[in-house]
Amino acid sequence: MNKELFKQAFKEKQLRLSHPRFLVYQELSGTEIPLSPQELYQGLLKKHRRIGLTSIYRSLDLFESLGIVFKIASGPSIRYKLCGLQNHHHHIVCEGCGRIEEFDFCDISSWVKKLAESTGYQVTDHQFNFAGLCRSCKKNT
Repeated sequence: MNKELFKQAFKEKQLRLSHPRFLVYQELSGTEIPLSPQELYQGLLKKHRRIGLTSIYRSLDLFESLGIVFKIASGPSIRYKLCGLQNHHHHIVCEGCGRIEEFDFCDISSWVKKLAESTGYQVTDHQFNFAGLCRSCKKNT
């Protein structure tokens, strides 16, 4: 996600883009690999950026709720990656190398209809995360 789209997401939700939030965004935008809150903190410290770990956690929680980052939980480890797509999308994570791909096709209308009919719920949102092996890792197995 480029800087202008990032700023626009805050403006649309009438949220304040504080300096700590922007620092977290900058650190995430400078890497292709998912980072833990502690890795973000250490990276910012090395660059002499003063920010508290609590501010990092709060920023990441907000970013996740806005769809700006993707949260990857693997056992006790939690990492975050900046999303490249701004609209509704999903992710697939390689279980071998950790590579993450984003995709924006999502044709689940028949599932939603069946779910609504069988439960009586009005479905308003959904989240899917997929895992598997990328082409490279699949070749090496």
